[in-house]
Parts: sequence; structure tokens; C-alpha cells
Amino acid sequence: MKKGFTIIEVSLVLAIAGLIFLMVFIALPGLRASQRDTSRRENVLSFIENVKKYQNNNRGALPTDTPSNAIVVDWDEEKKDASKIPPDAASWKRFYYDYFDLGKFIDPDGTNYQLVVLNCGSETVDSPCNNTALDSLVSASFPNDYKMYVVKQATCDNDKAARTANPRKIAVLYKLEGAGTYCANT
Repeated sequence: MKKGFTIIEVSLVLAIAGLIFLMVFIALPGLRASQRDTSRRENVLSFIENVKKYQNNNRGALPTDTPSNAIVVDWDEEKKDASKIPPDAASWKRFYYDYFDLGKFIDPDGTNYQLVVLNCGSETVDSPCNNTALDSLVSASFPNDYKMYVVKQATCDNDKAARTANPRKIAVLYKLEGAGTYCANT
């Protein structure tokens, strides 16, 4: 009698190996997206740490721009024309320029972040911020132009910003690739 594998045994092994490869190829993009979202969360926390450094250097104050709606700081535009960087050390644009290595503070996709600095818009403490730009963040899909929303006088309430009584607090929100919005505050 000859020893060896039957065609059924070989087919079974190949089918099982095929299923394993299929599961890996299905799961791999999700794992990569999860890793990129982890990097985005770390970038938001890095941003918060730099805001805290700025506050330590400026007696607890935040940059003083007072947006009527929003200030957008787009490093791609600013680096093309250095004269657009304001000499005023207290502006958000100047903060972004001074406190970040902007060639390295980028989304894992390789795109520079845009800062969108907003007022909360709500008058009642602990109530959700009601700013139209923030409302559009909820319905926006990733990457949302790589906008990092900085909401003044706000703290995080899960994945949303809520008004706080402390004018030196900010909430930073960023749309994630996997799902939802990440929020961190000072």
C-alpha cells in the first residue's frame, strides 16, 4: 500500500489556507486604519501639550485671536508666503508656526493639518457648543480637509465640545478614519 495524502486531504488543507489568507486580507485594511487613527489621537494630544507649553510661557493665556466665526490656519498656504505669518506672538497662526515642526506635524496620510479655531457659541455652562462648523463636523466624512477643530472655552463631552466656565480651556476635535470624532481638552 502506498503512503501519501488523498486528494480530499490536500483540498481541505488548501481550502483552510485560502480561508486564513482571505481573513488576513480582509482584516488588514481595518488594522491599518486603526493604526492611523491611533496616530491621529496622539497628534491631537501633542497639540494639547503644545498649547499647555504656550500657556506656561504666557501666564496661562491662550492665543488671543477672537474669531467671529472661525480662524483657519492652513500651513500649506502659510509656508508658501512667510509674510502671512503674523508678527503678533499672541495669534493662533503664530502659535502654530512657533510651537510645531510643521513638516512633521502631519496626518498619517502625509497631509498637513488645518487648524480651525472657534468660539463655543453656547452661553450656558456644560451645554453642547452650538457652532455651525462643529455641527458640520458630525456629518462630515473623513478626512474633512484634515481640519483640527480648536474650540475655545470648551471641554470634551464624549466626542463633542461643551461650554465651560474656564476661559483658558480648549477642546480639540478631529474626525477619525475608522469612525467618529476624537476629542481631547486642556
